[in-house]
Amino acid sequence: MKLLPPLIIACLLPLAAIADSERLAHVIRFNDYEIGSEEDWLQAKGFQFKHDMVKRDFIDLEVTDDSLLIEAKRRALGVLLNETVNVAEFSHIEIDWGVNVFPEGASYEQGVRNEAIMLFVFMGDERLPSGSIFIPDTPYFIALFPCHGDDRKNYPYRGRYFKKTGRFVCTDRPGPGETVTSRFDLLTGYRTFFDEERDDDPGISGIAIALDTKKASNRGQSSAFIKEIRIYR
Repeated sequence: MKLLPPLIIACLLPLAAIADSERLAHVIRFNDYEIGSEEDWLQAKGFQFKHDMVKRDFIDLEVTDDSLLIEAKRRALGVLLNETVNVAEFSHIEIDWGVNVFPEGASYEQGVRNEAIMLFVFMGDERLPSGSIFIPDTPYFIALFPCHGDDRKNYPYRGRYFKKTGRFVCTDRPGPGETVTSRFDLLTGYRTFFDEERDDDPGISGIAIALDTKKASNRGQSSAFIKEIRIYR
């Protein structure tokens, strides 16, 4: 079999990959840590530490060569909020991530809404009622997380709060320590969940990386990692 010259092979690269690179609107990478504290490095990327994310005896943060490792040492609720991510026009998102240890007993299908890692994508600027005076109002959001147990893939779960404004969707079912690339059509999700008339496409107004092991067994321990987030037009 005659081999193709390298130049011809290069010209035959998948057109979809080339198109995606041209439509890349925003990217956050977790492989560029050099020196200093992990907290300073994350703050430089625009992240704010909320809830138990400020407590290292509850949640440990560690940077490896290509990932941010997030570990719950006990039952915890932690959020890394980033309101500097603003994308006026968007289509889909890709996340390179994985889970080493899922919170024991976690199952959105059974109403145990715990996760080792979750990515919230906020859309629009209007803050809408959360359903509790103790929980801050937020814009519309879609929260993505790796599936566990009997969670239904791509099913829009509702939480205890944010029933009108939030949906929780598991995207992939990785094995322990396995890196997966989760791809989700945010625009279609927003229109399907919140705007069936399709007359009000908002922009992305922020993201958050979170974990919740408050109801988990085994003292609420979990471990997950994230490598890169890519948002496309």
